[in-house]
Amino acid sequence: MMMENKNVQPWKQYQALYLHIPFCVQKCLYCDFASYAGFGEQAKRDYTDAVCKEIALRAAEAANMAANASIYFGGGTPSVLPTECIAKLVNALKQYGFWQQPCEATIEVNPGTADLAKLQTLRSLGFDRISFGVQSLQDDELRAIGRIHNAQQALEALALARKAGFARISADLIYGLPSQTLTSLQDTLERLADTGIEHISVYGLIVEDGTPLASLVDKGRITLPDDDTAADMYELVQSFLRERGFERYEISNYAKNGQYSRHNTVYWEYHPYMAFGAAACGFDGQRRRTGLSTVKEYIGQLQSFGGDDLRASALYNVEKLSCAELLEEFMFMGLRRSEGASLAEARERFGVDVLQRFASELAPLFEQKLIAYDASTQRLRLTERGMEVGNQIFEVFVIT
Repeated sequence: MMMENKNVQPWKQYQALYLHIPFCVQKCLYCDFASYAGFGEQAKRDYTDAVCKEIALRAAEAANMAANASIYFGGGTPSVLPTECIAKLVNALKQYGFWQQPCEATIEVNPGTADLAKLQTLRSLGFDRISFGVQSLQDDELRAIGRIHNAQQALEALALARKAGFARISADLIYGLPSQTLTSLQDTLERLADTGIEHISVYGLIVEDGTPLASLVDKGRITLPDDDTAADMYELVQSFLRERGFERYEISNYAKNGQYSRHNTVYWEYHPYMAFGAAACGFDGQRRRTGLSTVKEYIGQLQSFGGDDLRASALYNVEKLSCAELLEEFMFMGLRRSEGASLAEARERFGVDVLQRFASELAPLFEQKLIAYDASTQRLRLTERGMEVGNQIFEVFVIT
């Protein structure tokens, strides 16, 4: 059955806003994100001014923001920006109506890049949620992947965030690291859980082509855990966090007391979100809009704009998605959530009956108990077994 874009229902309001800070103290060996080390203070200030200009030039779009839409400052490492630059960005978003109170407002911070005074300032600016790139609490594992902090600094950062007034604190971890063992992973999980934080994201290490880590692995200078050990690590993460009272609400995310990331839930629900900054990607429900990828290009283009002149074609790459692509991404994202993808919403937004359209592909997955359907909620979800092979299941929804 051919799916046509005329079936796609437009969305009128953005549910979230992402602002990209592409600077790092040092790029991690595994990272393939749009982030850069080595920029001086002037470049950071120029970048801040450029983002503020983009915010001002797009002021009319604030009318399309949903009430209490979430805010997320990501990177890179947002906390490497001078405090006054972060304040300037926050104030611009508030001035032009993009940041509406109350809302969930998250900022990413790497341990070692923010002291108590800076964390207190972030809290006073309106950030109510903070996400730390901990990755491990073993010093040798942190060194092996090029992190700038050690385990003690990570634990101190979590404690300082609490002292600064953050009630919502999240930490990222990675398993499958060089030199990591089941014992060291268990120790990291225990020490992190003992801090009392209520949100943890855990990812399996992916060796991306073109990264320094890929080169080191190819040359045999770094050895990673074998597949069986990585699978055991995955099982350890699931059992440990479950026993410690964390709910797995998404493939890689775990929370206590309903402390879900509202911002990331917007992505998983495939709802529209705005984006500002170099390489920042936004989505309006039908089109994806991505900013210029390098800091130099982005700053130069914004500096060339005069008055209220915004030549979108010069600042963004806009990709209009087909109905098939939209449905594919909707299912990919929705199935990441433990409650699954809403097939009622798929029908409403894309005019497609998923169970009927993919009946032959889904039948063996139901048989193997990799997926389940709840007729009362009209949601299709991955089972625990299905989450282990999620990427294979997602391929079912690729329409060529």
